[in-house]
Amino acid sequence: MLPKIPGEGPRDLSKPLESVKVLVDQRLDGMRLDLALAAVLTWRSRASIHRLIEAGLVKVDGRELPASRRVRIGDSIVIDLPPRPVPAPPAGAPTTFGVLYEDQWMLAVDKPPGMAVHPSGRHLEGTLMQELHRRYRNPDDPAKDVVPRLLHRIDLETSGLVGVGLDEQFHQMVSRQFEDRLVQKSYLAVVRGVPKVREGTIDRPIVPDKTSAVRLKLTTSEGDDGLPAITHYRVLRGNADHTLLEVRPKTGRTHQIRVHMASIGCPLVGDKLYGGDEQLFLRQIEGTLDEAQRASLGLERHALHSHTLQFFHPMLGRDMTLEAPLPADMQRLLD
Repeated sequence: MLPKIPGEGPRDLSKPLESVKVLVDQRLDGMRLDLALAAVLTWRSRASIHRLIEAGLVKVDGRELPASRRVRIGDSIVIDLPPRPVPAPPAGAPTTFGVLYEDQWMLAVDKPPGMAVHPSGRHLEGTLMQELHRRYRNPDDPAKDVVPRLLHRIDLETSGLVGVGLDEQFHQMVSRQFEDRLVQKSYLAVVRGVPKVREGTIDRPIVPDKTSAVRLKLTTSEGDDGLPAITHYRVLRGNADHTLLEVRPKTGRTHQIRVHMASIGCPLVGDKLYGGDEQLFLRQIEGTLDEAQRASLGLERHALHSHTLQFFHPMLGRDMTLEAPLPADMQRLLD
């Protein structure tokens, strides 16, 4: 997620990203300027960061400094970004997601797989929040300016329901429900094989997988170390190769559903990291997956779908249940 200086208003994602402002905190204190920028602009190479500095596009408290200068807590860094080679879609352009529910306080959308929810890393264009900002933002007319705010997130490859606040007070009140674990979420997952128990609970801590060549990969622990993680699941239907599960995570750990299903021998279809051969994940990052490897996955993305969201709507004064139907690509695995 792009950094923001505390106290500034919401970033307008409906417009091209022209600059990034960074307030140096304890994490960046004492670092060389180029290394501090590398820690913030994670999608840029060290060489491109040096080009920005040499071109005079980076200023610390209004001054151009060499890459070797160390930054201190409280320094304000402004990075002017060169124009993008591809123009942003115009305001009012058709959206690429379905609207499941909308009122004056909130919106629920059906996010397609492959769309990031927020610009970050390699995905700085075509994100859900950028499309929502183009639809709702009007900074030039404060009376009509609506700032969409995410209530929760789902992964790039995960499809389905995402809740968005359109009112600041609503967003704060429902976000508190998420923090207090009062919101119930369910997912649909298509896995390989059939779980030995048709309805059960996986209660296994999650820890970094130190045997993996992939730094972000996780695994389960049989001991007390790691982060506690609990996932409830039940079998809905299936065929000889695949099973459709309803999954309800009680905790919200990174990759939790994918790690837990792999731990019981039923990895998600299309999961390149936890499906058994992590080399597929590395080849995908490199862009070298061949047709045979793609076919072996069964699906271009991991078969996980954000299905339902249950919460109390504070403005309407009643419980809400929102639902996103099973997408066609996962349905075909069952057919």
